[in-house]
Amino acid sequence: MWSDIMRVLALLLAVKAACVLLVSSLTGTVAVNNSGRWWGIVNVASSGNLLTNSKNVQLVLDPSLALLSRRQRKLIRQNPGILHAIAAGLHTAIKECKWQFRNRRWNCPTTHSPNVFGKIVNRGCRETAFVFAITSAGVTHAVARSCSEGAIESCTCDYRRRGPGGPDWHWGGCSDNVEFGRMFGREFVDSSERGRDLRYLTNLHNNEAGRMTVASEMQQECKCHGMSGSCTVRTCWMRLPSFRVVGDFLKDRFDGASRVIYANKGSNRASHRADPRHLEPENPAHKLPSARDLVYFEKSPNFCSYNGKTGTHGTSGRTCNSSSPALDGCELLCCGRGYKTRMEQVTERCHCTFHWCCHVSCLNCTSTQTVHQCL
Repeated sequence: MWSDIMRVLALLLAVKAACVLLVSSLTGTVAVNNSGRWWGIVNVASSGNLLTNSKNVQLVLDPSLALLSRRQRKLIRQNPGILHAIAAGLHTAIKECKWQFRNRRWNCPTTHSPNVFGKIVNRGCRETAFVFAITSAGVTHAVARSCSEGAIESCTCDYRRRGPGGPDWHWGGCSDNVEFGRMFGREFVDSSERGRDLRYLTNLHNNEAGRMTVASEMQQECKCHGMSGSCTVRTCWMRLPSFRVVGDFLKDRFDGASRVIYANKGSNRASHRADPRHLEPENPAHKLPSARDLVYFEKSPNFCSYNGKTGTHGTSGRTCNSSSPALDGCELLCCGRGYKTRMEQVTERCHCTFHWCCHVSCLNCTSTQTVHQCL
């Protein structure tokens, strides 16, 4: 009888394993990868499903908290109002990603499903590195700004800088709380990563590179005080950079990203953070990547044509510049397939006039433009 029970259990385990393999084959993945799963809240974090408290501060997302890990849900409960900042940061990051790559073969395509960036997340190429860095930076940037705006109950302005700062100025005002943004971003974003392999280390490295970029680009702003604007004394504070500055910096890091390998230098079991010493350049002649560099470990897929397995959309139908020799030119963007030309009528607002007070009136101007599209 005992042997019969064991056979039944073995059969059940075999059926379960077969089901897992079947699901994996249908989805085109070998294993479940939860990296970046939290990005899906950008498609569901709307006013219709955000619960608020008596002060109209957005608290939790319902029912889409299932997209978050247990640790992430706990962080949201501990920081009322922060979910809106996370969603806003993701929107900003996606918009910036599309802007930076608008003229490239990979133009940062997104979907309205929980898997926002598609299958590129499951790879370890340059584009993957940029996605992790820009989304991490977006959360840090938005949370830091929301703190200084009073939109999050658990943080305020950064008041650590106080007193004289120079002979004719002193610290004051409301500095953006980038330290809280970095701390929360590290706890929230990095908690979705699991494992101790090369993918884990590179994702954590690129997450931190995004956060460090936001912090390192902080700028000092000042306001003058004195009779008749004489500016005898100035009050200064630290202000976040525009996110375009962050995007430009990370795009430069993308172009110069370091290809790395996993260097097994002893055990890293005691640490839950990536140890930079465990990432080494694939080419021994190259220098070690800095904390602000982007890193990757595999070649980018071919973005020229559609491939369902890799999730690439191809460049067919993309608008190109027939006179440009750069990446947005028809020769490079269309991958040598050629392009078609059509005439298109475009209506735009023009001859706008400001009327006191306070509205602007414009005319509608129609022009004919030549549009080139990749075959």
